[in-house]
Amino acid sequence: MYLSEQNNTLVEIPTPQSSATPIGDLTGLTADPVLHIQAQFAELSDAPCLFVVGEQPSERADSQRALLEATLGSAPDAIDDAALNAVQAFGQHLMQGLAIAFGNLTSKTFTPDQITARQEPIVFPANFLSVDEVIATRFTVQIPERPPFTLTWLLTENLARALLGMKPAESDPLASLLMEPEPAAPTAAPTPTPAAFNIFADNDNSREQNLDLLLDIPLEVSVELGRVTMLIRELLEVGTGSIVELQKAAGEPVEVLVNGRLIARGEVVVVEDNFAVRITEILSPAERIQRLGA
Repeated sequence: MYLSEQNNTLVEIPTPQSSATPIGDLTGLTADPVLHIQAQFAELSDAPCLFVVGEQPSERADSQRALLEATLGSAPDAIDDAALNAVQAFGQHLMQGLAIAFGNLTSKTFTPDQITARQEPIVFPANFLSVDEVIATRFTVQIPERPPFTLTWLLTENLARALLGMKPAESDPLASLLMEPEPAAPTAAPTPTPAAFNIFADNDNSREQNLDLLLDIPLEVSVELGRVTMLIRELLEVGTGSIVELQKAAGEPVEVLVNGRLIARGEVVVVEDNFAVRITEILSPAERIQRLGA
């Protein structure tokens, strides 16, 4: 890493802590000068992110001094252009490491872009102002024989989803309907008969009608080979040619997921140069529908 090279020693970053943080809890960052980096990926130019040095006021001065000592060799009395350039170079290497890590994870290209270091009250980018909360990932950077410093990465949920190869979060189009107030004096009306969606009932006529309602709904089917839990530090070390060992023994059946829910297990086969799955265990049709609706 960049700081390891700058200090000719191993830089340690213990397991970071991530949490959803209301924007309102971060308004203190907009009042006083704060050393921070704003950056984005060229492919996600509408989703800038922020790196804040010493997010908490109690640790801000010490963290800023420690970062400047790590990048410049000694902390200047005042943060000048040379200091900001050093912090900006640190941000460029930090973003490059994240681009490589998430690129390897998703097989996509992420290009660091528009990286700027500032010592001033934070002005949140537009994508922060359209959400109620952001993801805050807090790192403690430890360098031998130097004081540690804290760094907080602030990003929106949609940026996090894009970096992880997930679809953007979608709001429920029915939410506004559910929030509408009830009429003050509702008139009596016959109790409506709820729609019957048990397509496996014994009644043959209702079965055919209900099937027509459901059969054309698209579902996302995926096959999961296995999973593994990795620290961000370990993830950043993954590169081309690296081997990631999964928590699944060779020969164990793979899992077939529909909309993220397990419905079957099977073994991997090849059909006309394409991978496929031969199902060996599967839920009953009724259980599958119940599982999807759970």
